[in-house]
Order: sequence, then structure tokens, then C-alpha cells
Amino acid sequence: MPHSEGSGGVTEPASAQGSGLIQNSPEGSGGQGDDSSNEEPGRFRDLNDIYDHTDVVELQYDSDGEALLAELEEPAKYVEAAGKPDWEEAMDKEIESIEKNGTWELSKLPAGQKAIGLKWVFKLKKNAEGEVVKHKARLVAKGYVQKKGVDYEEVFAPVARIDTVKFILALAANRGWQIHHLDVKSAFLHGVLEEEVYVQQPEGYVVKGKEDYVLRLNKALYGLNGT
Repeated sequence: MPHSEGSGGVTEPASAQGSGLIQNSPEGSGGQGDDSSNEEPGRFRDLNDIYDHTDVVELQYDSDGEALLAELEEPAKYVEAAGKPDWEEAMDKEIESIEKNGTWELSKLPAGQKAIGLKWVFKLKKNAEGEVVKHKARLVAKGYVQKKGVDYEEVFAPVARIDTVKFILALAANRGWQIHHLDVKSAFLHGVLEEEVYVQQPEGYVVKGKEDYVLRLNKALYGLNGT
């Protein structure tokens, strides 16, 4: 059996390579100027050996794990968020903001028109420590079903150029001005629509007695093409 040069260790047969075992490098093999770093390890450890020397962490209560997952999990669809106070409050705020802005009005679907579906998107907002500080629910239109030239003419999104922002910041620093930052809530919803667009009523907020009605949009929704 060959010996490793400079390491003083015994090299296991080459057949052990590729067996899925975890390798431990011999002592001194990583030293500067030591060519033995490219040689085979002197010992192998299998997973059972690692598990035998690993401490098992047990939860105090069985429900702790479920509670933690529930807190850190973002619902993929409405049915997963329904019945959970934090997510329901977030959805209520989104609907309140949309209706306050006059984004839509209840209507019958005219002949020849189609209603675009809506989807709830959920997101947990966290601080620098990774703690959940806000539950955010966004109502998004399934704009991918729209056809250019039929449902909309062009796509654009007016935003401030980064060069303009840099210029203002530099000017403020040079003149000693104070800078104030603000966030316009649901800013996207302020875009007025020129096209005639209808969407389905959102899950959880269908008007009783008017389940067959749709919503005619007066202003844009997230995910809608042509806005």
C-alpha cells in the first residue's frame, strides 16, 4: 500500500473514491508550499458516523415547528391565506386602498368582452434582523392573457431616471438642503386607463347577489398590460 509523501499518513485504496463518503484531510496537508494537498485523504467518515456525533435538537412542544413555519410561510394562493387574521387584514387594506382610489366599478360584462382574472400575491416584509414586521397582500391582474392591439396598444411605465435622482442628491448636498423621502401607497393605481378593461371579482370579495358581475377598471392594476 503506497504512502503519502510529506504527510506521514496512510492513503486508503483508490477504490474508496466516489463512494459518497465524507473525506477528512490529513493534518498538515494544507500547509503553504506542501504538495501533499493534492493527494488522497488519510481517512473517510460515513454519514452514520456523523449522525452518531450530532446532537438532536428537540422542540419543547410539537406545535412550535408548525407555528414557526406558519409564521415564515408566504401563502401561494387565497385559500392558504383565508382565515388567518394577519393576511385577512392585509387583503382588507388592499381592497380598501383600491376602492378609495376609484379603481373600478361593478358592472355587467358587455357582449364580446372578456374579464381578466385576478390573483392575490402575498409577501412578508422583514427588518434587518429577519423579523416579520408586515404582512403585505397585493391584488394582481393576470395581464398575460391580454393581446396587444386588442386589449391594449402599448406598454409603458413612467419612472424617475436614476441620473435625475443622482443630480438632485448632489445638488442638495452642495447647497446643504434637507432631503425628505416618502412612499406613495399603491402609486401604480393612479394610472388612468384609456382602454375598456374588465376584471373578475377578487377571491374573498365577491359581492353577494351579484356573483355574475365583473369589475370595469377606471385605473390601472398591477400586472395589467398597457399601463
